Amino acid sequence: MILDAGVFIGLDNPSRRRVILALMRRMQAEGVTPTTNEAVLAQAWRDPSKQVPMAKLVKATTVYPFGDPRAIGRRCAIAETSDVVDASLAVLADQRGLSILTTDPDDMARLGVAFQEI
Repeated sequence: MILDAGVFIGLDNPSRRRVILALMRRMQAEGVTPTTNEAVLAQAWRDPSKQVPMAKLVKATTVYPFGDPRAIGRRCAIAETSDVVDASLAVLADQRGLSILTTDPDDMARLGVAFQEI
């Protein structure tokens, strides 16, 4: 499962944090390692001293490079979006055969990628 920025940002909200941590525990019990990419972390990471739950989740997450800018740009053009971070996740999802855990289902639907809304 690929995590979008909203999952990491959601850890800053106490009510969302419970839901996200429960999902992460379930994934761990099922042997699923969460993944994301560098662009997502750049979008969500601000102050690790205040984002302790995020820092812990990052340690348990496989973080891939941003990806091929040409493929990501093409995905943006096809989906008629300028959000390169979401497009980079869509390309990663296609490459890895994974779905995306997202807080932004409309953008993921536009990008034509399998997703689960949180």
